[in-house]
Amino acid sequence: MYSLLIKNATVIDGTGKPGQVLDVAVQGDEIVNVDKKINSAAQTVVEAAGKILAPGFVDVQNHSDGYWQIFDNPGLDSLISQGFTTILLGNCGASLAPLLNQESLLAMQKWHNLEGVNVNWQSFSEFVEELSRKRFACNIASLVGYSTLRRAIVGDQIRSLQKNEMNALVKILEESLEAGAFGLSNGLSYAHEIIISELELFELAKVVKARGGLFSIHLRSEGGEVVEAVDEALDIARATEVNLKISHLKVKDEQNWHKLPEILDVLDTAFHQGTNVNFDVYPYDTMWQPLYSYLPKWSIEGGRNTLLKHFSDTTTRNKILMYLNNAGVRFSEIMVASTANKLNFAGKTISQIAKNLESSSEQAVLSIIQNGGPEVMVFEKNLDISQVEQLLLHPLGFVATDGAGFSGKTGGGLVHPRSFGTAPKFLSETLSKGSLPLEEAIKKLTFGPAQKVGLKKRGLIAQGYFADLVVFNPKTIKDRATYENPYLFSEGIEQVFVNGKPALADGKITGQFPGYALRKK
Repeated sequence: MYSLLIKNATVIDGTGKPGQVLDVAVQGDEIVNVDKKINSAAQTVVEAAGKILAPGFVDVQNHSDGYWQIFDNPGLDSLISQGFTTILLGNCGASLAPLLNQESLLAMQKWHNLEGVNVNWQSFSEFVEELSRKRFACNIASLVGYSTLRRAIVGDQIRSLQKNEMNALVKILEESLEAGAFGLSNGLSYAHEIIISELELFELAKVVKARGGLFSIHLRSEGGEVVEAVDEALDIARATEVNLKISHLKVKDEQNWHKLPEILDVLDTAFHQGTNVNFDVYPYDTMWQPLYSYLPKWSIEGGRNTLLKHFSDTTTRNKILMYLNNAGVRFSEIMVASTANKLNFAGKTISQIAKNLESSSEQAVLSIIQNGGPEVMVFEKNLDISQVEQLLLHPLGFVATDGAGFSGKTGGGLVHPRSFGTAPKFLSETLSKGSLPLEEAIKKLTFGPAQKVGLKKRGLIAQGYFADLVVFNPKTIKDRATYENPYLFSEGIEQVFVNGKPALADGKITGQFPGYALRKK
C-alpha cells in the first residue's frame, strides 16, 4: 500500500516536456511510481482530474532567515500557500552562519530588529545541526553570506583585507562549504560590501568553484551603473568558471530602462560562450528595500553608527541632502513599509510624512532613517513592468520571491506582496497571456533552480525523487496580495506535499512541518 496516490492529474514534470495525464504514487518521502494507471491502494488518495501536478517550487532568492521567519513562523505559510517547498537562504551577502562574533549577525539588521535575539551556534555545521533539530514546513538550504564572514574579520571598518585576514576568511568559507553550505552570496550595494574589490571576489569565486557551489551576486548597481555591474559579475564567472546567479535582476529608474537590451545581449553572449550564468526575477514593478540604500555610497560606508555621525554634522548632512535632491528619485511617492522602532509610518508616503514634519521629502528621508532604527523598509514603483515580463520569459531567468515566509496575520508593518503571490501571479499571467508554455513556466520554478543550486533529487516528478509536489487549478490560480493589504493568501493552489506529507490540503495550511534542513553533498 502506498502512503499517497495522486490520480488523473496533468503531470508537468519540471523538465519542460509537455504534460500528460498520469498517476503518481508516493511511499514515505519518495516518489516510487509514475504511470498512466496505478490501481494499488493508498492511505491517502487525491483525485486531481483537470488539475496540474507539478514538482514543488524552489525559491532560490529567499530571506526568511533575514526576516527571522524561520524561527518566528516556521510554518512559512505565505510560501507553502503558493507552492514553494524548498527555499534557499543566506542571500545578498547576509546569512545566519557562520557567526564568529556578534559583529557577524549585524549583517541581518537591515531586514530585522536584532534586539533580544539569541543564537546557540557559531559554525555553519552547528547552524545546520540546529535547523535539523527544529521543524519547518519547507525544506531549507543556505548559502554563506560574504558580509557575515567579512564583518567577523573587520567589523565596521571599511578597508581591504590583509593577506592573513583573507586566508582566515577563505578557511572559514571552505569549512562552511564542507559542512553543507550551497555556496556564497554577495550584497555589493550594501554598506559593508560596497568597497569589496573585484580581486577579492575573484579569490572567493575560486574557492566556491573548487567546491562546486553557487556564487550569487546582488549587483553593485541596479541603476545608472547596472551594465558595468553585470560586466563585473560576468568577468568573475568567466575567469573562474564559477556557477553564477545574479540576484533579482532588474533595471531601476526610468532614465536607465534603455540599458536592458545591452544587459541581455551581454548575458546571452556570455552564456553562449560557455559562462555558467542565470538570474532570478520577481513578477512585480515595485521594489522593497532599505531606505538607507538611497543615500550616497560614501555616507553608508562604516555602517549605521558612522551614518548617524554624518547626520549630526550640519555640513555633511547638507551634502547628503544635496545628493538626494539631485538623485532623480521621486521620494515623495515612496511608501514606508516598516520601521524597526515601530514608528506609525507604515503605509504612508514620504510626502505625507514630510507634510507632518513640515519639511521637504528629502529631509524627511533623513529623519525617518535617523529615528526609524536600523531597519526601515520602503516600497518604490520604479521598474518597467514590460521589462520585468521580458526578464521573466528569458531562457536564463528563474522566478523567485526575494521575500520571506509570513503568516496571514497582519504584522507591525507591511511586507511586499511577492512574499504571498509570486508563483501564482507568474503562473496565472502566463496562462492568461499565453506568453510562455506552461511547461516552460513551471521549469523556471522547479527543475531549473533546483539544478542550478545543486539540490539532489528535487525539482522533478520522477521515480526516486523526493515527493515535493504541488496540485493547482489552472483555471482559478491567482494572487490576491496587494501593497496595502499584503497578508492575503493566493487562490488555486489546492495541495502541497513536502517530502510526501501534506503542508497544504484543500487550500488550507495543515500545520504540519515536514521540511528537511538540507546540506549540499
